[in-house]
Amino acid sequence: MPTIVFVIAGAFALSAFLFALSLIPSKSEVSIRLEELETVRWDGTSGSRAQAFEKVFNEKQRGKLQQQLLEAGWYQVTPAKMGARIVSGFCFGLSFGLATCYYFGAWDPMYLAGVFMVSVCGAQLPKTQLKNAVKARKIAIQRALPDWLDMLATTVQAGLAFNAALGYAQEVAVGPLGEEVKAVLSEIRLGRSRADALKSMANRVKQEQLTTTCTAIIQAERLGSNLAHVLEELSDETRNRRMMRAEEIANIMPTKMVLPMALFMLPALFVMIFGGVAAEYMSK
Repeated sequence: MPTIVFVIAGAFALSAFLFALSLIPSKSEVSIRLEELETVRWDGTSGSRAQAFEKVFNEKQRGKLQQQLLEAGWYQVTPAKMGARIVSGFCFGLSFGLATCYYFGAWDPMYLAGVFMVSVCGAQLPKTQLKNAVKARKIAIQRALPDWLDMLATTVQAGLAFNAALGYAQEVAVGPLGEEVKAVLSEIRLGRSRADALKSMANRVKQEQLTTTCTAIIQAERLGSNLAHVLEELSDETRNRRMMRAEEIANIMPTKMVLPMALFMLPALFVMIFGGVAAEYMSK
Protein backbone atom coordinates (compact mmCIF):
# COMPACT_ATOMS: atom_id res chain seq x y z
CA MET A 1 0.00 0.00 0.00
CA PRO A 2 2.84 2.55 0.39
CA THR A 3 2.97 2.72 -3.39
CA ILE A 4 -0.63 3.91 -3.43
CA VAL A 5 0.26 6.60 -0.90
CA PHE A 6 3.03 7.88 -3.18
CA VAL A 7 0.66 7.84 -6.15
CA ILE A 8 -1.95 9.83 -4.21
CA ALA A 9 0.62 12.35 -3.02
CA GLY A 10 2.10 12.70 -6.51
CA ALA A 11 -1.30 13.21 -8.13
CA PHE A 12 -2.27 15.83 -5.53
CA ALA A 13 1.07 17.64 -5.88
CA LEU A 14 0.77 17.66 -9.68
CA SER A 15 -2.79 18.96 -9.41
CA ALA A 16 -1.74 21.79 -7.08
CA PHE A 17 1.24 22.70 -9.27
CA LEU A 18 -0.77 22.85 -12.49
CA PHE A 19 -3.55 24.83 -10.84
CA ALA A 20 -1.06 27.34 -9.43
CA LEU A 21 0.59 27.59 -12.85
CA SER A 22 -2.77 28.33 -14.48
CA LEU A 23 -3.36 31.23 -12.07
CA ILE A 24 -0.23 33.13 -13.15
CA PRO A 25 -1.54 36.29 -14.86
CA SER A 26 -0.63 36.94 -18.45
CA LYS A 27 -1.24 39.88 -20.74
CA SER A 28 -4.35 39.78 -22.85
CA GLU A 29 -4.34 40.30 -26.60
CA VAL A 30 -5.76 43.80 -26.19
CA SER A 31 -3.17 44.76 -23.57
CA ILE A 32 -0.30 43.56 -25.72
CA ARG A 33 -1.66 45.53 -28.68
CA LEU A 34 -1.92 48.63 -26.55
CA GLU A 35 1.60 48.35 -25.17
CA GLU A 36 3.62 46.88 -28.03
CA LEU A 37 1.50 47.58 -31.16
CA GLU A 38 2.52 44.35 -32.77
CA THR A 39 1.02 41.01 -33.73
CA VAL A 40 0.88 38.43 -30.95
CA ARG A 41 0.57 34.67 -30.92
CA TRP A 42 -2.88 33.15 -30.80
CA ASP A 43 -2.36 32.03 -27.17
CA GLY A 44 0.08 34.65 -25.86
CA THR A 45 2.35 32.00 -24.36
CA SER A 46 5.94 31.03 -24.88
CA GLY A 47 6.88 28.64 -27.63
CA SER A 48 7.66 25.70 -25.34
CA ARG A 49 4.29 25.76 -23.59
CA ALA A 50 2.46 26.22 -26.88
CA GLN A 51 4.24 23.24 -28.41
CA ALA A 52 3.44 21.10 -25.37
CA PHE A 53 -0.20 22.12 -25.59
CA GLU A 54 -0.34 21.31 -29.31
CA LYS A 55 0.62 17.72 -28.57
CA VAL A 56 -2.51 17.26 -26.43
CA PHE A 57 -5.14 19.27 -28.37
CA ASN A 58 -5.54 19.64 -32.09
CA GLU A 59 -5.95 22.94 -33.89
CA LYS A 60 -9.75 22.79 -33.98
CA GLN A 61 -9.97 22.19 -30.24
CA ARG A 62 -7.52 25.02 -29.54
CA GLY A 63 -9.50 27.43 -31.69
CA LYS A 64 -12.80 26.48 -30.03
CA LEU A 65 -11.31 26.83 -26.56
CA GLN A 66 -9.75 30.18 -27.45
CA GLN A 67 -13.12 31.48 -28.66
CA GLN A 68 -14.83 30.33 -25.47
CA LEU A 69 -12.22 32.12 -23.37
CA LEU A 70 -12.83 35.32 -25.33
CA GLU A 71 -16.60 35.01 -24.93
CA ALA A 72 -16.17 34.49 -21.18
CA GLY A 73 -13.95 37.55 -20.89
CA TRP A 74 -11.06 35.50 -19.53
CA TYR A 75 -8.50 37.41 -21.56
CA GLN A 76 -5.66 36.63 -19.16
CA VAL A 77 -6.31 32.87 -19.34
CA THR A 78 -4.65 31.27 -22.34
CA PRO A 79 -5.74 27.92 -23.85
CA ALA A 80 -2.55 26.38 -22.44
CA LYS A 81 -3.50 27.49 -18.92
CA MET A 82 -7.02 26.20 -19.42
CA GLY A 83 -5.56 22.86 -20.44
CA ALA A 84 -3.46 22.91 -17.26
CA ARG A 85 -6.63 23.47 -15.22
CA ILE A 86 -8.32 20.51 -16.90
CA VAL A 87 -5.38 18.23 -16.15
CA SER A 88 -5.21 19.64 -12.62
CA GLY A 89 -8.89 18.82 -12.06
CA PHE A 90 -8.34 15.27 -13.34
CA CYS A 91 -5.36 14.75 -11.02
CA PHE A 92 -7.24 16.17 -8.05
CA GLY A 93 -10.20 13.87 -8.69
CA LEU A 94 -7.82 10.93 -9.07
CA SER A 95 -6.03 11.68 -5.81
CA PHE A 96 -9.33 12.17 -3.97
CA GLY A 97 -10.77 8.92 -5.30
CA LEU A 98 -7.65 6.90 -4.52
CA ALA A 99 -7.45 8.41 -1.05
CA THR A 100 -11.07 7.45 -0.40
CA CYS A 101 -10.47 3.87 -1.58
CA TYR A 102 -7.31 3.64 0.56
CA TYR A 103 -9.15 4.94 3.63
CA PHE A 104 -11.96 2.39 3.34
CA GLY A 105 -9.70 -0.36 2.00
CA ALA A 106 -11.98 -0.98 -0.96
CA TRP A 107 -10.27 -1.85 -4.25
CA ASP A 108 -13.07 -3.62 -6.08
CA PRO A 109 -13.54 -2.87 -9.80
CA MET A 110 -16.71 -0.96 -8.98
CA TYR A 111 -14.81 1.39 -6.66
CA LEU A 112 -12.04 1.83 -9.22
CA ALA A 113 -14.68 2.75 -11.80
CA GLY A 114 -15.96 5.31 -9.30
CA VAL A 115 -12.43 6.73 -9.01
CA PHE A 116 -12.30 7.11 -12.78
CA MET A 117 -15.69 8.84 -12.82
CA VAL A 118 -14.59 11.27 -10.09
CA SER A 119 -11.45 12.03 -12.07
CA VAL A 120 -13.46 12.74 -15.23
CA CYS A 121 -15.81 14.99 -13.26
CA GLY A 122 -12.81 16.88 -11.92
CA ALA A 123 -11.54 17.40 -15.47
CA GLN A 124 -14.96 18.64 -16.59
CA LEU A 125 -15.27 21.16 -13.76
CA PRO A 126 -13.12 23.89 -15.42
CA LYS A 127 -15.08 23.47 -18.66
CA THR A 128 -18.35 23.83 -16.75
CA GLN A 129 -17.10 26.99 -15.08
CA LEU A 130 -16.09 28.37 -18.46
CA LYS A 131 -19.51 27.66 -19.99
CA ASN A 132 -21.27 29.27 -17.02
CA ALA A 133 -19.02 32.33 -17.32
CA VAL A 134 -19.84 32.65 -21.04
CA LYS A 135 -23.57 32.42 -20.35
CA ALA A 136 -23.49 34.91 -17.46
CA ARG A 137 -21.42 37.41 -19.45
CA LYS A 138 -23.76 37.34 -22.44
CA ILE A 139 -26.78 37.84 -20.18
CA ALA A 140 -25.08 40.81 -18.49
CA ILE A 141 -24.30 42.38 -21.88
CA GLN A 142 -27.86 41.81 -23.07
CA ARG A 143 -29.24 43.59 -20.00
CA ALA A 144 -26.91 46.58 -20.27
CA LEU A 145 -27.21 47.02 -24.03
CA PRO A 146 -30.53 49.01 -24.23
CA ASP A 147 -29.41 51.66 -21.71
CA TRP A 148 -26.08 52.00 -23.49
CA LEU A 149 -27.81 52.47 -26.84
CA ASP A 150 -30.16 55.08 -25.34
CA MET A 151 -27.23 57.06 -23.98
CA LEU A 152 -25.36 56.71 -27.27
CA ALA A 153 -28.34 57.93 -29.29
CA THR A 154 -28.91 60.88 -26.96
CA THR A 155 -25.31 62.05 -27.13
CA VAL A 156 -25.21 61.69 -30.92
CA GLN A 157 -28.42 63.72 -31.22
CA ALA A 158 -26.82 66.37 -28.99
CA GLY A 159 -24.19 66.92 -31.70
CA LEU A 160 -21.23 64.93 -30.40
CA ALA A 161 -19.07 62.86 -32.69
CA PHE A 162 -19.53 59.13 -32.44
CA ASN A 163 -16.16 58.55 -30.74
CA ALA A 164 -16.93 61.19 -28.13
CA ALA A 165 -20.41 59.69 -27.69
CA LEU A 166 -18.81 56.31 -27.03
CA GLY A 167 -16.72 57.89 -24.28
CA TYR A 168 -19.79 59.37 -22.57
CA ALA A 169 -21.87 56.22 -23.03
CA GLN A 170 -19.11 54.11 -21.49
CA GLU A 171 -20.16 55.41 -18.06
CA VAL A 172 -23.63 53.91 -18.53
CA ALA A 173 -22.34 50.57 -19.83
CA VAL A 174 -21.50 48.76 -16.61
CA GLY A 175 -19.93 45.35 -16.30
CA PRO A 176 -18.67 43.38 -19.32
CA LEU A 177 -20.19 45.77 -21.87
CA GLY A 178 -18.30 48.68 -20.34
CA GLU A 179 -15.06 46.71 -20.53
CA GLU A 180 -15.63 45.94 -24.20
CA VAL A 181 -16.50 49.56 -25.03
CA LYS A 182 -13.34 50.67 -23.23
CA ALA A 183 -11.32 48.24 -25.34
CA VAL A 184 -12.94 49.61 -28.51
CA LEU A 185 -12.03 53.18 -27.54
CA SER A 186 -8.46 52.14 -26.77
CA GLU A 187 -8.09 50.48 -30.18
CA ILE A 188 -9.53 53.57 -31.92
CA ARG A 189 -7.03 55.81 -30.12
CA LEU A 190 -4.24 53.57 -31.42
CA GLY A 191 -5.32 54.31 -34.99
CA ARG A 192 -7.50 51.31 -35.71
CA SER A 193 -10.60 52.11 -37.75
CA ARG A 194 -13.89 52.30 -35.90
CA ALA A 195 -15.45 49.60 -38.05
CA ASP A 196 -12.62 47.16 -37.36
CA ALA A 197 -12.75 47.90 -33.63
CA LEU A 198 -16.50 47.24 -33.52
CA LYS A 199 -16.10 44.05 -35.55
CA SER A 200 -13.39 42.90 -33.17
CA MET A 201 -15.71 43.47 -30.20
CA ALA A 202 -18.51 41.55 -31.89
CA ASN A 203 -16.16 38.64 -32.68
CA ARG A 204 -14.92 38.53 -29.10
CA VAL A 205 -18.32 38.59 -27.42
CA LYS A 206 -20.40 36.57 -29.95
CA GLN A 207 -23.64 37.93 -28.50
CA GLU A 208 -26.44 38.10 -31.06
CA GLN A 209 -27.85 41.51 -30.20
CA LEU A 210 -24.44 43.13 -29.80
CA THR A 211 -23.35 41.70 -33.16
CA THR A 212 -26.49 43.09 -34.78
CA THR A 213 -25.81 46.48 -33.18
CA CYS A 214 -22.23 46.64 -34.41
CA THR A 215 -23.25 45.57 -37.92
CA ALA A 216 -26.02 48.18 -38.08
CA ILE A 217 -23.69 50.97 -36.89
CA ILE A 218 -21.05 50.04 -39.47
CA GLN A 219 -23.59 49.90 -42.28
CA ALA A 220 -25.17 53.20 -41.22
CA GLU A 221 -21.78 54.91 -41.37
CA ARG A 222 -20.98 53.46 -44.78
CA LEU A 223 -24.37 54.38 -46.26
CA GLY A 224 -24.51 57.81 -44.63
CA SER A 225 -27.73 57.09 -42.73
CA ASN A 226 -28.96 59.00 -39.69
CA LEU A 227 -26.94 57.31 -36.96
CA ALA A 228 -29.04 58.68 -34.09
CA HIS A 229 -32.21 57.26 -35.66
CA VAL A 230 -30.53 53.90 -36.19
CA LEU A 231 -29.40 53.82 -32.56
CA GLU A 232 -32.92 54.58 -31.34
CA GLU A 233 -34.36 51.76 -33.42
CA LEU A 234 -31.70 49.38 -32.13
CA SER A 235 -32.49 50.36 -28.54
CA ASP A 236 -36.21 49.73 -29.04
CA GLU A 237 -35.51 46.42 -30.75
CA THR A 238 -33.23 45.17 -27.97
CA ARG A 239 -35.80 46.13 -25.34
CA ASN A 240 -38.55 44.36 -27.26
CA ARG A 241 -36.41 41.25 -27.57
CA ARG A 242 -35.66 41.34 -23.87
CA MET A 243 -39.38 41.59 -23.05
CA MET A 244 -40.16 38.74 -25.44
CA ARG A 245 -37.47 36.62 -23.82
CA ALA A 246 -38.92 37.36 -20.38
CA GLU A 247 -42.38 36.36 -21.60
CA GLU A 248 -41.00 33.12 -23.03
CA ILE A 249 -39.36 32.28 -19.71
CA ALA A 250 -42.60 33.12 -17.86
CA ASN A 251 -44.58 30.84 -20.19
CA ILE A 252 -42.17 27.96 -19.60
CA MET A 253 -42.35 28.26 -15.80
CA PRO A 254 -45.66 26.34 -15.38
CA THR A 255 -44.19 23.41 -17.29
CA LYS A 256 -41.07 23.45 -15.12
CA MET A 257 -43.18 23.57 -11.96
CA VAL A 258 -44.98 20.31 -12.77
CA LEU A 259 -42.20 18.04 -11.52
CA PRO A 260 -41.54 19.89 -8.19
CA MET A 261 -45.28 19.96 -7.53
CA ALA A 262 -45.59 16.25 -8.23
CA LEU A 263 -42.63 15.41 -5.99
CA PHE A 264 -43.23 17.72 -3.03
CA MET A 265 -46.71 19.26 -2.98
CA LEU A 266 -48.88 16.29 -3.96
CA PRO A 267 -47.48 13.88 -1.29
CA ALA A 268 -48.05 16.52 1.40
CA LEU A 269 -51.57 17.09 0.08
CA PHE A 270 -52.33 13.37 0.16
CA VAL A 271 -51.07 13.15 3.74
CA MET A 272 -53.32 16.03 4.77
CA ILE A 273 -56.38 14.51 3.08
CA PHE A 274 -55.96 10.83 3.86
CA GLY A 275 -53.69 10.99 6.92
CA GLY A 276 -56.51 11.41 9.40
CA VAL A 277 -58.57 8.67 7.78
CA ALA A 278 -55.61 6.27 7.78
CA ALA A 279 -54.76 7.07 11.42
CA GLU A 280 -58.36 6.50 12.52
CA TYR A 281 -58.56 3.22 10.61
CA MET A 282 -55.29 1.91 12.06
CA SER A 283 -56.31 2.85 15.61
CA LYS A 284 -59.34 0.53 15.51
